[in-house]
Amino acid sequence: MITVSEERAVDFESTAQIATEAFGSKHVKFYPQRMKWLYERGFGRGSSVVAAFDGDKKVGQIVLLHQKVNLNGEPVVATQLIDLFILRAYRSPTLVRRLYKEAERLCEANRVRVILGLPNPVSAPLNARFMRVHPFLSLPTRIGVSIGWPRRTRLQFSARVKTMPRDEVIERLSAFATPPGENGLSWDTATLFERISDPTCEYAVHATDNLLLVSSSRRTRGISHALLCGFFARPEAAVDSRDIRTLVRAACRLWKHPLFIYAGLNRRLPYLPGLALSARLRPPILVQFRDTACEADPTFDRFQLIDSDYV
Repeated sequence: MITVSEERAVDFESTAQIATEAFGSKHVKFYPQRMKWLYERGFGRGSSVVAAFDGDKKVGQIVLLHQKVNLNGEPVVATQLIDLFILRAYRSPTLVRRLYKEAERLCEANRVRVILGLPNPVSAPLNARFMRVHPFLSLPTRIGVSIGWPRRTRLQFSARVKTMPRDEVIERLSAFATPPGENGLSWDTATLFERISDPTCEYAVHATDNLLLVSSSRRTRGISHALLCGFFARPEAAVDSRDIRTLVRAACRLWKHPLFIYAGLNRRLPYLPGLALSARLRPPILVQFRDTACEADPTFDRFQLIDSDYV
């Protein structure tokens, strides 16, 4: 008998194995330590795991990754739909519907107002049908090359997070917490620190007086690059275009990759780094959205890769 309910105590070892098997791709591997970090600490508000069981055997799940979003100066409860999978032998429209129905029930019980999704081609129509989310943002991948040294007169610091004491990292981040007046995910110092504490990835932080960049070293299709995960402007400060160039150079220099990639929206920046790739070469990242309290969509001031479980 198949049961569906919220999983209170997640066995991350078995869940990672089942997820890897369910996706069935040599390019997709789930790691238990990353899942535990992401579900419990990654966004500072925990998660709800809706799981399907055949007796004692877990056969599928969908996760509500809890977040806080600022809308028009007010914090609202939000969640992001992630990690939907069902083992091949158990896939059926009925089980998919049951997982989403329980996820919807938990959203209502927890008074979740905003539901977000960054789906793959399989989950996009399912999210739209069962959670009633709709296309909200389309973020093209932007790519560029940066060489040379950053301007030392502008660069305040540039270092890998794991090489610094925790208190130092928090102090560095403290000036760049997102203000309530900016629509988008809310990042205070503590949650931003947890976000860049992924046990399976290494991050770096770089800053001028008025702008912070979080970056990481990644490899895609055999090509190494500096991934620009997110920019954070000091509240009320004017960001200069030279700040962006300085930080991109600092990231590429630190990771020793002249190639960089960025995907996101940030209205505090005078320009977005890199050139947008054609949708024929790489489809833009789709962000789905639903505001359960208002039919009209807000305008987000920020949404970057760091706001998702992509990085």
